[in-house]
Amino acid sequence: MKGLHFNFKDLFRAARIGFSLQRIWVNSIGLFAAYLVYFVFSYISVLAGGYGFAEVWVRFGLLPCGYSLALPWYGILINLFGSFLSLAVIFLTNTAVSRVVYMVMRNELFYTWSQAYKFALKKWISILGTYLTFILMIVFFVIAALVMGLIGRIPFVGELGTTILTLPYILTALLLFFISLVFGVALFIAPAVIATSDEDALGGVFQSFSVTFNQPWRLLVYGAIVSVLELVGIFLFAAALKVSYNIFIDLFSIGMGEKILEINNHALSLIDKALPALYGWIHSLPGDMGNWIYLVHHHAATSVPGTYAVSSYIFAIFLLLLGGTVLAYGEAVGNAGVTIIYIILYKLHEKENLLEREDEELKEEEEETTPENEQKESEGKDNPAAGGSESQDEESPEK
Repeated sequence: MKGLHFNFKDLFRAARIGFSLQRIWVNSIGLFAAYLVYFVFSYISVLAGGYGFAEVWVRFGLLPCGYSLALPWYGILINLFGSFLSLAVIFLTNTAVSRVVYMVMRNELFYTWSQAYKFALKKWISILGTYLTFILMIVFFVIAALVMGLIGRIPFVGELGTTILTLPYILTALLLFFISLVFGVALFIAPAVIATSDEDALGGVFQSFSVTFNQPWRLLVYGAIVSVLELVGIFLFAAALKVSYNIFIDLFSIGMGEKILEINNHALSLIDKALPALYGWIHSLPGDMGNWIYLVHHHAATSVPGTYAVSSYIFAIFLLLLGGTVLAYGEAVGNAGVTIIYIILYKLHEKENLLEREDEELKEEEEETTPENEQKESEGKDNPAAGGSESQDEESPEK
């Protein structure tokens, strides 16, 4: 992509880069997989905790939250495992989207979504290893502090030793705070680091420290800009889809009459039951913003004929998919923005343009499809060496 300024102006490209069927599709696959993992493990945890499915469905619908219920220890563990596994899927998805964005910015327009996911799966150890490294560092300092606190219980020696080592302890706590801060940055920027620089886990950790320590104000300001772009993008896309939905209903009601209205009303009542908490969340937005992007009011369930009921369920499913598309677009904007942020910060600090760096994946593909290799393969088929000579030797006595 030409014309990069390598400053905040480039961040506004994120909304346009994210608004692509490819980027939305890549994000949709990952978000749906992450949601499905979370949904299954959440319901398993609450069912294992003794709650009935119908009871939980009426309360939560498609958005279960086992953390708000009293669960036994094994139910909490199941819930936590599902949440961590869902986060791992999201991190892989963010890496795939960042990889696609990186290729688009390199003008590699034929890079496919399947290639992006193959890259992310190939790098899953580096992605999760980056976060695991931070977690191990934090755990080490926490355990060390607990051990030193236990030593401080020793009479006479404990209190004197603790007070004498006050300065090193506070400096160590400051280091722990900084590591935790960088870990928060890495949660967002590590997928972009691995997708653009092809780094391993240690490289992801190092680059997270580098951008946080060397350019904190740019990182903070650029991150705020991308966050606003993501929120505005979600709102505008949702508002546009709702206007389109209203146009669709109004125009089809002229031809279909009350039939489309009954199907629509029943479908919306199904969505109300499936997402009982979402209505309150959306309408807690300032002013009437919620009415622009979601349902204006609850819809009472009505009895409809069999074909109407089936059509209502299908209609409701498609409406839910459209809602997921809105979230996928917002996530695509966010991933595009973070990728651009890292490219800018790397250029300013390392004086190297990542978009011009030789990429190993593209290099391997070029080597596999070079005309020389294709010519050698064709020559090997047309002019066999060892096998051909043996066949000729076998045929010579017959001649």
